[in-house]
Amino acid sequence: MKQLNEYLFTEYALNKNTEPFEETATDDFILIAAPGNIENKTQAMAGVGNVNITSLQVLTDNVAISEELGIVVGVLEMDGTIMIRPVPGKIRYSNTFVKDAEQWKLKMRTMTPMRR
Repeated sequence: MKQLNEYLFTEYALNKNTEPFEETATDDFILIAAPGNIENKTQAMAGVGNVNITSLQVLTDNVAISEELGIVVGVLEMDGTIMIRPVPGKIRYSNTFVKDAEQWKLKMRTMTPMRR
């Protein structure tokens, strides 16, 4: 799950490739974005056009897995812009995955800027 988590962030933010996200996120996916707004799967995929990340490091603090639920918590360290504004240096994230037919699917993501 840790590798899937890193792959999804890297493909989306750094490579602007939404295909892995589209395949992995559930249809009822929910994003609580850094500014506090709530987005659905379609909105989150469309948001890639506002992202211009030049470097990304995905740090994982904790992975909790039960039979059909997995939660990955960590920090994103990024350089670049989102909506033409500089990204916060660090963003705390939490991704919730559910198991669907032996595959992990991304159900929910929260992102919170960390104070410097």
